[in-house]
Amino acid sequence: MKEQQDALEILEQLKGELGSGHGFFSKKPDWDLCAELCENLSRILPEYIKDASYIKERRKEILGNADVVAKNTIRAAEEQANKLVSESEIVRSAQIASKQIIETAYAQCDNLILRTKAHLDNLFKETENFLCSTLAVVRTNREELRAALSGGNKVS
Repeated sequence: MKEQQDALEILEQLKGELGSGHGFFSKKPDWDLCAELCENLSRILPEYIKDASYIKERRKEILGNADVVAKNTIRAAEEQANKLVSESEIVRSAQIASKQIIETAYAQCDNLILRTKAHLDNLFKETENFLCSTLAVVRTNREELRAALSGGNKVS
């Protein structure tokens, strides 16, 4: 989140610098500062894009791992249930316990998969929101820059 703050701060600085060129007594934008801020954004934004791509690429792997863990939990529960059933003096309690273990394992499996999907969805949502807001600020800054450039050619 530190980089996100940095990127947003850079965009605000850039917007402030480019947005300060309105009015008769306003100062001209510092183009060197604007270029430096753009360079900083160019350095930071690829990391966000790389992180989002990494999460997207790993999505199937993460869900697959959750499925493997769930299946192992179920298999362990079934083995435990079979062991309990094989003992003659506790057959009835073993059947009840095995059903409960299997139901708990299935519930844990479902819960783990749902939490993983929700977590991934949240990460994608945060990344999408950040990239959309960044794109909107960049678009606004470009429009303001174009307006400043076309308005800056006039001599008063």
